[in-house]
Amino acid sequence: MKQVTTLSQEVFNQKAAELTSDRYIRKEIALSEFNVIDNEHIEVDGVKIKMDARAYKQLLFRLRIPKAFANRFKDQFGDNGLAQLVDMMKASRADSTVTFLVDPKERTIADVLPGGYAVISNESFLDFTTRYIDQYNLGVTHIGQDGKGGVSINCVSPSGIVAVPGMSDEVFQTGVQFRNTPHRGLEVSPYLNRLVCTNGMTSTAFSENYGLMNLNEKKINEFNEHMVNMASNGFQPMGMVEQIRKANSTDASLAEMQSAMSSLLSADKNIDYDYLQRYVPIERAKRAYDQLGANSAEFTKKQLAMAKSGMSVWDLVNGMTNFASNESRFKINDGNRANVMMRAGNLLMKSAYDTEGYLNVDPFATRSLLTEDETARLRGEA
Repeated sequence: MKQVTTLSQEVFNQKAAELTSDRYIRKEIALSEFNVIDNEHIEVDGVKIKMDARAYKQLLFRLRIPKAFANRFKDQFGDNGLAQLVDMMKASRADSTVTFLVDPKERTIADVLPGGYAVISNESFLDFTTRYIDQYNLGVTHIGQDGKGGVSINCVSPSGIVAVPGMSDEVFQTGVQFRNTPHRGLEVSPYLNRLVCTNGMTSTAFSENYGLMNLNEKKINEFNEHMVNMASNGFQPMGMVEQIRKANSTDASLAEMQSAMSSLLSADKNIDYDYLQRYVPIERAKRAYDQLGANSAEFTKKQLAMAKSGMSVWDLVNGMTNFASNESRFKINDGNRANVMMRAGNLLMKSAYDTEGYLNVDPFATRSLLTEDETARLRGEA
């Protein structure tokens, strides 16, 4: 069983300083104060500013322009036509405001948030979370940023050791993840570290997940109470042990494999699909169906969800967390690793797995319930 490595105070201070120095600028602006030039640029006070694809998509969302409608409009009238549509929608809500999240290094608008958005700065986030790390004697295993204005800190509790009965390798050190993002504000979630391989995992599906958008006295008091409740249970997510045992005895579906593979591929644009088969062997699973004469490439979404993959949900979760925690061949940033860990946790905590409840016993595999005479009678043929 491996020992979880925690960061020294010196390393923590160094990484914390990097988070606060590499910060995004937030600028609230009325819709009437800027013009859309095309789908990549806006103009403010005569200055042309680049807007990345995500920011433009979010601007359409803030203006309540449906994505499908925008795509059809763009296909028919081009980017300039779509920009004119955006300007018309702006004019109808000229007094409304949005908050631009600006990357000062790239001089690019990275995101568009609602107007009046009470975003917690990374400096405030670090000051806030450090108090709880010290109060509960938590060991920090990771601190990093996602490249989109978000930061996360993973911590473990020295006394938070949980074993899953009947599964000798499943021993975890529990803890907490603190996360601060422009869209969701400050969040705290249980964090799990699997000691046999030090794979980390968290989830927005844990019932203990808690978020706050500002640090007023009422919210802080509520947060304090929430932390006390989490600590009283050793930061162990409710139902975690039962869920792991269920995941271990339930087949993952091809649809769940496909979703897991998509999560890994999104971690870095240079990731090789064939290389990822060591973590999520989806091609081998699909080939098993092809060899039986069932073309897996033609499966519908429903069929993918009904098709067993040959590996358990728990093995699939571990493939994802192993990749997120230990993969070193590719340059995966901290934020993308954290996202894969969270998606793995969300898969584990699904209310119902795709193949859950399927019966492996089929008494009618070789015979029908009805005789030929009964079938004919029911069809009105006799």
